[in-house]
Amino acid sequence: MEHINNLPHKQDDRRQLRNRLTSAEAVLWNNLKNAQLENRKFRRQHSIGEYILDFYCPEEKLAVIFTAPKKN
Repeated sequence: MEHINNLPHKQDDRRQLRNRLTSAEAVLWNNLKNAQLENRKFRRQHSIGEYILDFYCPEEKLAVIFTAPKKN
């Protein structure tokens, strides 16, 4: 099976996005980190293929993507 999660060539992009959260993303992350939501573990800026998800819960296969103005 082909590996499609967190591809190495997307690592810098993921890191930049993690370091520049929008205020809405920061609020949500504060409520998701450390398994605070129903004991579910979330990942921040997880990539699948060429797409970078804002948040991802592997246990539930749940992806969260914010639609907001482009980050500079």
